[in-house]
Amino acid sequence: MVRALPAAPLRGLVREYVGWHEFAATPINRRELPTEIIPVIINFAGPIRVFDPQRPGHWTDHDSFSTGAYDTHVVVGSAGATGGLQFNFTILGARLFFGRPLRELTNLAVPLHDLMGPSAHEFRERLREAATWDERFAIADREIASRVARNPAPAAPVRWAWSQLRQTAGRIAIGTLVDEIGWSQKHFIHRFRDELGLAPKTLGRVLRFARAVDVLKGGQALRFADLAAECGYYDQAHFTRDVREFAGLSPGDLIRSASPAGGFLVSELDG
Repeated sequence: MVRALPAAPLRGLVREYVGWHEFAATPINRRELPTEIIPVIINFAGPIRVFDPQRPGHWTDHDSFSTGAYDTHVVVGSAGATGGLQFNFTILGARLFFGRPLRELTNLAVPLHDLMGPSAHEFRERLREAATWDERFAIADREIASRVARNPAPAAPVRWAWSQLRQTAGRIAIGTLVDEIGWSQKHFIHRFRDELGLAPKTLGRVLRFARAVDVLKGGQALRFADLAAECGYYDQAHFTRDVREFAGLSPGDLIRSASPAGGFLVSELDG
């Protein structure tokens, strides 16, 4: 696995690039949790299986694809040889890269050619044929910068509200955002959800949850009540509710499913 930061002007829109090669003799299923990240997967090898969150026994095998924003977990599987390049966009970055509102992509994985058109194949081939990972990262920088520069951006109040939610890890009150922007609350929620795929309150909850998951991954030995307080939850009960809703597990079961290699493993597709 190879990780790299994007070019400096893109770092508010792209968190990182991840290149990987993996071989699994038996299928590996991972529980991917909702975050502020939207991945774009450029696949160089075997298919990646994305299970339907509503019907765990059903799946779609994908080549290159992206997703919208998620407010639930999704199980992703692989077997045999896999490899490729993943761009970890922020939600706003994905909106700018694709140049379209994200409302129709919420909780979905979508083939890349459906989002980029015919250029998706040519982009994939340029990346696949590059001689080094550094060359691939440079190609990605140029393509992302070009698309972001020519695509229309969401309204400034939506971008500002997104940045406030992100900077506060979801702790800012929606009423505070509405008062500052000057729109009606109904209009603000509609515009925000239309552009970025999640309502602002839902995104705030996802950001708080993602912060808690990062702390758990860091290995800090915190009581759940202390973790909840550190991440902006009213109490431990609200924290537990969000873990069950977003991860489909209790906090203890989520920790026990953590893999030493990162992520959370799924032993049985039980939802």
